[in-house]
Amino acid sequence: MYQMKGRDGERNKDYRWRCRDCKQFFTVRTGTIFEETRLPLRVWVYAIWKACSSKKGISALQLSREMEITHKSALFVLRRIRHGLGEAYQPKMTGTVEADEVYIGGKPRFKYTTKPGRGTWKTPVVGIVQRGGDVRFQMMERVTAENIGKFVAENADLSCRIITDELNVYTSVGKAFKGGHETVTHGAGEYVRLGTDVHSNTIEGVFSLIRRGVMGTFHSVSRKHLPNYLNEFQFRWNTRKMNDGQRVAAAIKQIDGKRLKYRESVENPPYLPKPVEAVTNAEQMDAPF
Repeated sequence: MYQMKGRDGERNKDYRWRCRDCKQFFTVRTGTIFEETRLPLRVWVYAIWKACSSKKGISALQLSREMEITHKSALFVLRRIRHGLGEAYQPKMTGTVEADEVYIGGKPRFKYTTKPGRGTWKTPVVGIVQRGGDVRFQMMERVTAENIGKFVAENADLSCRIITDELNVYTSVGKAFKGGHETVTHGAGEYVRLGTDVHSNTIEGVFSLIRRGVMGTFHSVSRKHLPNYLNEFQFRWNTRKMNDGQRVAAAIKQIDGKRLKYRESVENPPYLPKPVEAVTNAEQMDAPF
């Protein structure tokens, strides 16, 4: 490879290189989330640091004010970062695992839309956390025993002990685990079984960070981009034992090579969940939940 120079013999403005074999041009940003960006690297580094060090994240509006860039640019910067924080492979959890679900969102803009789950307009998210370990999230269309069972089996070893609340969908899920299935009855005011370590407070604490982040920082998160926000919260929890510098370094390593193009993020993002089919008002009345 060799450096590209202008007619004056000096290095060109974008510091391009060229491969002698394939004749392709490239820079140090090629193949990274910074590729083809017109923003200075200080904006990207600052955004990564804020996304990693802030307990509840940073909004695009706040980033645009602090870095004096447009809201559209700030939104795409954070979207690329969140996309890169998603993990392609994660080892299965062991030991004691807590599982629960949370519903994220606000009131619908239009009156007649599909209710995703359990009589609510909000989007269901299932999470499992290993005691003293990592957490995993999965956005779902509906909270059913089949959907939750598949998600839990993919992320937790069958030798685990699983702890949930009294929701009936977990009954069949827990039968597959050799370590046993124990529950706490939240409906009866039981949150910790006396004299034991049976509780789901760990996963509830993780969900509280998501709720606070959505309510206090982002204010509104669409179903279309919710999986990317979950990537961000998942990464922060899994690196909670690191200091800010170590967390930023881990984030930069994780997002390496995960470039997200603007058209993909807007028109057909790879993390777009399956759309909910529209139903009539009469069908909603007959829905099981």
